Amino acid sequence: MRRSLDYLFKLSAALAAIFLVTIALLILAQSLGRVMGIAVHDANELAGFCLAAGTFLALGPTLRAGTHIRVLIVLSHLKSGPRRIMEGITLAAASFLGGYFAYWMAVLAEESFSYGDTSPGVLAFPLWIPQSAMAFGLIVFSVAMLEALFDILRGRQPGFASLEASELTE
Repeated sequence: MRRSLDYLFKLSAALAAIFLVTIALLILAQSLGRVMGIAVHDANELAGFCLAAGTFLALGPTLRAGTHIRVLIVLSHLKSGPRRIMEGITLAAASFLGGYFAYWMAVLAEESFSYGDTSPGVLAFPLWIPQSAMAFGLIVFSVAMLEALFDILRGRQPGFASLEASELTE
């Protein structure tokens, strides 16, 4: 199961990287186009869609890698037992909310697809594409939180916690 999750998180991170590279290419095309007198229509709008997609696709892999910013004000003062309980409650609530947001983002993407919604710019870009990427990113993020929750319920330390522990001892 872990191997399948590894592939899922690598896929999500790779897709996020592709969207970030696409942003750079759009900005470069717009800059070069300006110098050459060629208009690159809706590059800013497309870059915004890529930013949203890339951001949401990176949520799961960054949580699992322990690179999300977590505020440990309360957790740092708790001993191991109460800390695990508090982390479990927090991860359960966050998993529910992540799944809730993922569901409704998927519904929005499906509706945009079925209605043929497009962006209002010069290029009529289908809105379901960035919305689908955002929904997939939220699903992966929810899976990452559920994985961490199951680790805590089994008495193991979640992947992100091992990185935090090493940073706290430095």
